[in-house]
Amino acid sequence: MVKKKLPVRYNDQMIRILLCVIAAFLVAMYGTGARFLDSLSQGSFYIKLLAAFLIACFFIEFVHRVTVQLDKGYDWKERPMIRLTLQFALGVLLPGIIDFFFLSIYQWYFELTSSPENPGYHSSIPAMMLPVFLFNIYYLFYYQILRNREGNTHTKTEMEILLVQQGTKTIPMELQNIRFIYHQDRMNYLVTSNQTTYFLNETLDELERKLPSRDFFRINRKMIIHYQACVYFRSNGHGKLLLHLSPSFPEEVTVSQNRAGKFKEWIRR
Repeated sequence: MVKKKLPVRYNDQMIRILLCVIAAFLVAMYGTGARFLDSLSQGSFYIKLLAAFLIACFFIEFVHRVTVQLDKGYDWKERPMIRLTLQFALGVLLPGIIDFFFLSIYQWYFELTSSPENPGYHSSIPAMMLPVFLFNIYYLFYYQILRNREGNTHTKTEMEILLVQQGTKTIPMELQNIRFIYHQDRMNYLVTSNQTTYFLNETLDELERKLPSRDFFRINRKMIIHYQACVYFRSNGHGKLLLHLSPSFPEEVTVSQNRAGKFKEWIRR
């Protein structure tokens, strides 16, 4: 059975904020004819800048969410033509229509209309639409980079079966049936989805290197879990996380403080 690709994860919050700031300055300054330093001395400029920033945040976040949702059902490599059509319609055309509406209100409110008193004014819509269009292009290239990086990782750690021990028998175990692996009393154990326990010869350090990182995570020194084992988690104080696993584990299961942030990113899939 061909395993469905998981959506890529875009860790670009700071880039989105920076793009919102740039777009806001473009809109606030576009066509005013004023110098940058002169604009900074006017109180009304900061009101325009804030309004433009909020509009920019809306559209950048809109494109981001559209892209993430399309990645789940219309992968660029698997369905390129459908994805191109939907990305243009939902990521460029639809924001463009809404953009026109919002910026029309923005221009009306701040009285930024073409008039004899303001002959140098031009519509600020192109200034906002350009970042929206470029943001779609940015995600296309970012997607290619992440998919290529993911492909290189899978090539290095191509593994589907783990050998486990039960008495004198050695049993091939599919990775999708594993829920967690733990170390106890100098022994390593593996627990499956149907709550069966097996022995392992490899150490947790060896298993951490072998197992695919998108499915398995080393939560602390004594345990590696599969993402399907986590039912929920909550803060346990001092930066640690307390996990509830399925199948259940008789002892308290915590994510160490130095791994908590990475765990939250990993579990989002």
